[in-house]
Amino acid sequence: MRKIFAKPSKLIVLLLAFTLVFAAGCQAISNLDFNTVLKNSLKVTSSEGKQSVELQLLLDEAAYEGSSREELALMKLVSHLKLQLDNVKAQDNSHVSFDGSLILGDATSIKFSLKMSDKLAVMELEGAKQPFVLDLTSNGLLGLTGMSDLTGSTGEASAADATKLDQAALTELGHQMIDTVGTYVIQNLPNPERIDVKPVTESIYGTSTSLMQVHIDMTGAEIWTWVKKYVDALVADRAGLDKMVAGVFEILKTNPDVWAAAGTINPFEESGIDAPDQAQVLKETTDGIALLLTELQGELNQLAEDDKEMIDGLSKALTIKADVYVDSKLDIRKQAYELTYVPVAELEYGVLPFKGITLKVESESWNVNGTVKAEVPVASENAVPIDKLFNMQGYQVLKQFNENSTLYDLLKNKLHINKQNITWYSYQYYNPAIVTAGNITIIPLRDTVEQLGGKLTYDKNTKSLKVFDEATNTTILLKNGSDAAVVNGKNVKWSFPVTVIDGVTYVPARNLASALKAKIGWSVISDEMRIFTLDREV
Repeated sequence: MRKIFAKPSKLIVLLLAFTLVFAAGCQAISNLDFNTVLKNSLKVTSSEGKQSVELQLLLDEAAYEGSSREELALMKLVSHLKLQLDNVKAQDNSHVSFDGSLILGDATSIKFSLKMSDKLAVMELEGAKQPFVLDLTSNGLLGLTGMSDLTGSTGEASAADATKLDQAALTELGHQMIDTVGTYVIQNLPNPERIDVKPVTESIYGTSTSLMQVHIDMTGAEIWTWVKKYVDALVADRAGLDKMVAGVFEILKTNPDVWAAAGTINPFEESGIDAPDQAQVLKETTDGIALLLTELQGELNQLAEDDKEMIDGLSKALTIKADVYVDSKLDIRKQAYELTYVPVAELEYGVLPFKGITLKVESESWNVNGTVKAEVPVASENAVPIDKLFNMQGYQVLKQFNENSTLYDLLKNKLHINKQNITWYSYQYYNPAIVTAGNITIIPLRDTVEQLGGKLTYDKNTKSLKVFDEATNTTILLKNGSDAAVVNGKNVKWSFPVTVIDGVTYVPARNLASALKAKIGWSVISDEMRIFTLDREV
């Protein structure tokens, strides 16, 4: 049983490491108060700046033996990605705007811009014929899931009826939470073993600024030790945990508008025989958190005993470097992180298709918590809703972009989003592909046409079926029981008549595929399994 639980523990450790290592520690070094720095970073409500994220994979070309030249070129393209955001204006949590570019490989670059409010997001992509919009209201977001407002009311009415907290109140409440939780969570952070703090002068938004530079180097083993120390400190500080949970309860108790705004019952106002005992709830909450932390501590200790080889390998494979620049107000103004992972031993579950990973994250901020005005999103009449885009076929998505644009070339010629594939398995029970006595494969008409993005309709007057395929601009007329078809106005004879089986209309696969410019074929996987496929690129 230990080995079964050891594997999830590795993931827990890595997630903790990658998430928490950027916190840099809490004990003061060179008179720099890390507690305040970390709390301040969580309290930033507005700022301007720029950011970048760069991912580079060192490909192991031996792992791609047998791959086509096109597949290898695509892997090289996506093995080096950089997302650059400029002119970032964060007015508050809901109002943000920025310009950006996505760089693939060494040369392919796609520019874009995003403007977002609490109700609407508008994105413009280089090469797109029109902007794309996303409705951020509750009804709009429900629409993305295929659901609608279950209450039957409009978004405007719901907002008007609900008790709201204004932005200032929410910000103040958030700061109270950060101070209360941070006292326990942040103060218990240990310092990394190798940390250095020194005064520097850096250019921020073109202005020379006096800053304190915090530099951290950590290997995998040091990250492991750091995480264990942190969990040990959290477990040992039961008084701090009790005080934190009590403080959170007090904040929620003294801010009843939170519960009204959330549309839920305030548990602190319940009374009567069945009302919860608040002291008991408080104790059960702290006991529950303490138990989780103790269990995590035990898992880490057990993993250290059971898998020393993994920890040693992690030490050699993983390194993290961080530079954090703090101003006189203890606000983080500039950050640069670099994570490198180069496996030194064969992996438990086979070989990765790359020899190593490097992730770089950089950011620069100015006008922190100042007056910032993000650009306002405006939906034009020809804008395409994101939910509509998600429901499009690949060839329909391509129509949204200019054919001479970089993005069109990427989507069509490298990612081949206009490729379509339908697969039937020999053991399939629902509308399977059927081989007739004459060795002719027949397939369900409606399923096939609709999966390709086409439409199937029935004309009661002529008793004929009409297929319209938008991708190839093809129209097919058919009649049940007949092998005669009309394809784009031309009479043709198909190899098998239109047949209804268990209420499902079937047609000969080869004839339908030919009319829709597709290819078909059977593949033998084993004596008991065969696969029938229909493919096309339109």
